[in-house]
Amino acid sequence: MAFLYILDFFTAMLIVSAAIATSSESNDHVHSLIEKWGSKGSADGEFVTPHSLAFDSFGNAYITDTDNQRVQKFSSDGKFITKWGSKGSADGQFLNPEGIDIDSKGYVYVADTANSRIQKFSPDGKFITKWGSEGSGEGEFSSHVHGITIDSFDKVYVTDRFNYNIQKFSSEGNFITKWGSKGSDEGQFNEPHSSALDSSGNVYVSDTKNYRIQKFSPDGKFIMKWGTKGSGDGQFMLPLGLDIDSSNRVYVIDQGKSSVEIFTSNGTYIRPELKPATYGATNSSVLEDVELDQYDRIYITDRGEQNIKIYTSVK
Repeated sequence: MAFLYILDFFTAMLIVSAAIATSSESNDHVHSLIEKWGSKGSADGEFVTPHSLAFDSFGNAYITDTDNQRVQKFSSDGKFITKWGSKGSADGQFLNPEGIDIDSKGYVYVADTANSRIQKFSPDGKFITKWGSEGSGEGEFSSHVHGITIDSFDKVYVTDRFNYNIQKFSSEGNFITKWGSKGSDEGQFNEPHSSALDSSGNVYVSDTKNYRIQKFSPDGKFIMKWGTKGSGDGQFMLPLGLDIDSSNRVYVIDQGKSSVEIFTSNGTYIRPELKPATYGATNSSVLEDVELDQYDRIYITDRGEQNIKIYTSVK
């Protein structure tokens, strides 16, 4: 009997220890809403379909305000600084701008989606150059050229949703290489949405209609993939925007699950995922993009609520 009591005691201690560990792990990943800015409209600081955002070296945020046909620039605490753009196809005009990123010199690159081109601007919005036209050849884009990511050498990676590929350019728009075709095999895509880079320059792509993330070397060699269609841990319903933090953790907007799914660089699922509906959003939220600032704070564009939400970092 004494032996049984000892076993029961140790069993109970193991259960308590596991509960404490689980509680500690959960607390390590608690998020809180820091602030949010924006509302529906066309005035300074208002949005009609905020799509993507990027940060310069000073922490300023640049946001593609898609249906207002413009880019808006804010300080890190959400104060409006400037804007540029109007509807059209002339230099400096846009037709549904979506992807955006900033190079090491502060130049701003915008995916001018329905104009099938990339435009490059100074930090205050002065037009510098452009490249691209509608087509499927080298340096050409579909009517849904989408994501932009820029590496530490100022090489520009462009995700093309309906050409089913990634193209890589110099900062002046000179074509370097491309990879991808339509399909579900390794290295193929079905409506790729966005890309992001880790500290080694590897490229992660949200392969939206294949319900997965694919990882490539900087020159497009397939490394690995993860994800299947579903609502379980590590599965996706509609993966869209993604970014990578200073610890090489991968953050993916899953619009179908209204959440941000978080993974290691090798695709291991990290719990819990950030669900903005639990942290200050409403049922009208439609999440689009996620970006991490220099402090790994999490910025989310919400095209349903027409605002930007900022959350504490993952510990």
